[in-house]
Amino acid sequence: MPRKKSNPVISPFTFGLADMSGLSRDATYVVKWNAPLAISWMEGIAGRLISENEKKAYNDSAIKINKYLDHLETMRYYDKKEVWGALSPTRVPELF
Repeated sequence: MPRKKSNPVISPFTFGLADMSGLSRDATYVVKWNAPLAISWMEGIAGRLISENEKKAYNDSAIKINKYLDHLETMRYYDKKEVWGALSPTRVPELF
């Protein structure tokens, strides 16, 4: 009997030190397939930013993610339950 294949959701923060600006750029791509996961990535990144370059990359990614989610809600094929599940729709706050 073949073993059941598991697909665990791996957080990039489990590996320790990571490139925060790279993760925030990656979250802009993840939001297209899993919006709650991308937002949780951005929430995790927000507390670990050190330099101004990382904050700028974070804010740029937050703007892109929020624009994508705003645009997605205007599309006729948008299904709130499919995108968000039981969660309420949220946006990524910018850092100042």
